[in-house]
Amino acid sequence: MRRQMYMVGTFLLLSLISLIGCNQMGAATVTPAAVSQPAATSTPETTAYRAKLDEARKALENADFEAAKELAQEAARLNPADNTAWSVFEEAALKQTADNYLRTLPNSRYRLNPEHFLADQVNGTHYFILDVREPDEYEAGHIDNAVNIPLRQITQNLDKLPDSKSYPILVYCHTQKRATHALVVLRELGYTNIYNLEGGIEAYHEWTANNPLPTPGPTATPEPEGPSC
Repeated sequence: MRRQMYMVGTFLLLSLISLIGCNQMGAATVTPAAVSQPAATSTPETTAYRAKLDEARKALENADFEAAKELAQEAARLNPADNTAWSVFEEAALKQTADNYLRTLPNSRYRLNPEHFLADQVNGTHYFILDVREPDEYEAGHIDNAVNIPLRQITQNLDKLPDSKSYPILVYCHTQKRATHALVVLRELGYTNIYNLEGGIEAYHEWTANNPLPTPGPTATPEPEGPSC
């Protein structure tokens, strides 16, 4: 009896092993083989796009910013899904803006010293005076009629500036550093008659403490400056 049970158990075990093996083989059989992806092939459109993009980059390297922008736009139209062309366009536009600013920079670098600023005022030139220091600095002392817009908040407060972008603007800070940043940004935004108070309010206070205020009359022309920081 035990022998019969042993034989039945052995038969069942062998059957189970055989069944498991068949299932594994079947699973291996029905598993789809990895499908190889076809290699990407160039089409006339992608070839034209890459060629145009290369031309744009070449123009950018040669500092031909206008051509680089036009070529990048053409490339973007050939392949709107790729942002690379727009990156080249943005870089060219930024460099062109900087180049235009530097090429037209006058000898005075848009700086007006306290004497000439005050002389202009007594001779009828009315400046919009922009103080780009922090509010606590402004409260501690400022130039009469100055409007306080901290440097980091200028672009959010353009409505406080004159409606006409050609209206004379004098921008100042403590010693001139922040005002220089403000001047560059505002000139690139189209304000064409904006100047930096040379030396800032510190130089202004020093000059007014040691000199009589100018009287109406001809204003001397500032001398061209030599190289300096």
